[in-house]
Amino acid sequence: MRAGWTIVGLLAAGAMTVVGLNLWVVMATHDRIATSPLTCQSREVGIVFGTSHGLVGGGSNPHYQARLDTAAQLYRLRRVSNLLLSGDNRTRYYNEPMTMWRDLRARNVPQEFMTLDYAGFSTFDTLVRAHKVFGVDEAVLVTQPWHLPRALFIADALGLEAVGCPAISERQPPGLKLMLREWLARAATVGDLYLWGRKPRFLGPQETLPTPVLSSHSSDKHVMSPAEGSVTAGAGQQAAASRDMADGVDVTDAVNAADTPDPHALARQAQASLLASLPGVKQALLQWLPVSSDTN
Repeated sequence: MRAGWTIVGLLAAGAMTVVGLNLWVVMATHDRIATSPLTCQSREVGIVFGTSHGLVGGGSNPHYQARLDTAAQLYRLRRVSNLLLSGDNRTRYYNEPMTMWRDLRARNVPQEFMTLDYAGFSTFDTLVRAHKVFGVDEAVLVTQPWHLPRALFIADALGLEAVGCPAISERQPPGLKLMLREWLARAATVGDLYLWGRKPRFLGPQETLPTPVLSSHSSDKHVMSPAEGSVTAGAGQQAAASRDMADGVDVTDAVNAADTPDPHALARQAQASLLASLPGVKQALLQWLPVSSDTN
């Protein structure tokens, strides 16, 4: 009986801790979340968090579609100068940033408004890299309303001034399982930031975002292609190339054998050559970047 009551007490204390941490995260960020995409504030950079475009059981992921619809709307309303598409590129066959890029092009968003970050393995990694690698100091975060409090809380801790633009998934509201996962993730985030000092899986050298397009009056605007985007996010692509090698995939041969042109072919070949000439860098990447990764 005594052991049973002890377990019950510990569970109750744990539940109260989770609830308390969630209240902290939500109350600290709620006033910076817009009520709809139409009321979102303007910022030079809009950070779009990656997620799978399809569901496990088949069909399109409504949360993914809502994020892209909202990002495209921000472009049409001239609320952002650059969309930073950050997601998981764990192997050659799973590439969230490129999928987002293609689907936004289908929504008539010009490619010069988009930059790809291939090492956004989690919400934490996306925001750390946006701030430290791409030099973003102010941003509007594009994701679901239930995800925005955690994302904004992380941004605050990093010194990134951010506001939230909700991507509302009308066809599939968050279920109990998803909300429970998010509650636990919020509590874990507090520990990541203030207790055990979490670090991003891959950081890499600093990169420069394109000159703001909307605020530029110059007619000599440079259009960034997907291949150039991969160079802009070179650190993430080096990480992806290393993981392909760890899986026994020859990146150069795979590109040459492709039936259709790969927009990343030149970048991958250059990165494969770089890694071959720098075995120390390759070994370090293989050591610190596991094949599996968290989703945003």
